[in-house]
Amino acid sequence: MTEPTLLGYPISLLFLYFLWYSFLGWFLETCWCSFFKGKFVARGFLKGPICPIYGIGILMMVLFFTGLMGYPVLFYVVSTVTLSAWEYFVGWLLEVTTHTRYWDYSQKRFNLHGRIRLDYCLLWGVAAYLVLYFLHPATERLFARIPLLTRQVLAGVASVITLADIVTTIRSLAMTTILMEKAKAVSAEVEHRREELAQSGRQKLDEARLQAALLQLELKETDLLADAAYYSARFRHRYDHLGSQRYRKLLDRIREESSPLKAHRLARLADQKARKKEEKAAEKK
Repeated sequence: MTEPTLLGYPISLLFLYFLWYSFLGWFLETCWCSFFKGKFVARGFLKGPICPIYGIGILMMVLFFTGLMGYPVLFYVVSTVTLSAWEYFVGWLLEVTTHTRYWDYSQKRFNLHGRIRLDYCLLWGVAAYLVLYFLHPATERLFARIPLLTRQVLAGVASVITLADIVTTIRSLAMTTILMEKAKAVSAEVEHRREELAQSGRQKLDEARLQAALLQLELKETDLLADAAYYSARFRHRYDHLGSQRYRKLLDRIREESSPLKAHRLARLADQKARKKEEKAAEKK
């Protein structure tokens, strides 16, 4: 039984390599962050225990730079530059698509736009050296023992699970961005209404009407922030330096009011559920 290959590697084997190195990256980063925080903190965007940025980075080295392994110094320089550029690109892409920064090295010396920092870049090169010179040969021998059919089945099942995880994560990121954008617009309207209300007090206008409109807007703003807090909970928990120039005030509110916002959302969902039951009961009558 044959299967498609990429640069001489079977696709199923490459995918298992990707998962393996993504898991190792997740494990090391989780251990690192948990140690300094004094509590367990899972890292990564996905719900599963993998960090694709590591898996893809190592795969790039396996596919394109194994020919440089006879030149250790050159290999180290190329891997450092390549993997640092990859980290920079991922950080830039997330900022552009979600208007949110998930890691920020701006306060550290020798950083580039807060997306990469020199000491971590040098560690990328060390990690690539250790993986390709020592870990990957053992990985190749281990994975070579897996029968072809078993390997393909494992890759197929894992790909479905990983794809489902990616889709739900992208949905959470997209929903967070959409809700934050709506909340930003409503917040601006709330401020405008408050100014109108302040002026109406001096001009003796219809304060009751303005007050009612303001309360409706504030409730809508709270609803949006509660939903945004729900969809962004995993990312806020895993990334301490989560920040955004565009949504800075809203993120600060979500952090400060996370528990009340969660309670508000649960109460709203319970109320909606009760209304649906009442409507169904009324229809039966």
